[in-house]
Amino acid sequence: MKKTAQDYIYNSVVSDSNDVNEFIIEFLSRETSEGSPVKVTRNFEELIEFFEEMED
Repeated sequence: MKKTAQDYIYNSVVSDSNDVNEFIIEFLSRETSEGSPVKVTRNFEELIEFFEEMED
């Protein structure tokens, strides 16, 4: 089976946080950008894991 690439739109808001390692990025499907995020990452490790999943 051939794997099809997914295009994402991302959204990130800059705000004050007590945790310097926290940042939230919401990934939305380009096709359904009006709905809920497909994936939300809250720190660098989750972001790297998400990218690694996309490579597989």
